[in-house]
Amino acid sequence: MFATVGSSNRKSAGQLIAIAAVMSVGYLCISTLRFTYDGLNLIFLCAFLLTPFLAIRPVLRLGRWPKLLATIFLTPLLLLSLLLLLFSAACGNFGRYPELVRDLSTVQQGRYSVHLVSETGGALGPHGLSVEQRMTVAPGLYLVKYLDFLDNANEGSLSAEAPDKVRAHISRGMPYSRWEHGGDEVYSLKPYVYF
Repeated sequence: MFATVGSSNRKSAGQLIAIAAVMSVGYLCISTLRFTYDGLNLIFLCAFLLTPFLAIRPVLRLGRWPKLLATIFLTPLLLLSLLLLLFSAACGNFGRYPELVRDLSTVQQGRYSVHLVSETGGALGPHGLSVEQRMTVAPGLYLVKYLDFLDNANEGSLSAEAPDKVRAHISRGMPYSRWEHGGDEVYSLKPYVYF
């Protein structure tokens, strides 16, 4: 009987470790990979947020004290995942509607490109321009690195400064912001986005 309980605990612990590894890889992918089609980004996000629910069955098969400790750890994670899942379903990819997020300017630099993206997040969301470095990994999938967010900037463009640098020209910003009268920022780039 004790051998069966020990083997069940080992199997459940192995499954929990595998789920934690999948969540870690998923978290890294969410912050670094994007699909060109927003629907796939939303599906990937929902799959990531549903992953903790796979841990319920292995936790219930654990022994008394391990089950109690795992339940104490898992309950807030499940609540957070559920809230984020409901929010993303209600707002469509955390409020990133195509009409609120648009490319203003793009500069191609060899294997990668740099994008100046206007983000108008509605009444409560961010308002400004983000500077992103992207590299295509496969058709429809690219690596992304956020270089900067220019808060309260409204309009601008990009130009190549050097083979590994790009200049953002901000032409207009919101009143009483740093960018009210425009300005320039220069960003150093990495040839392989992250390396």
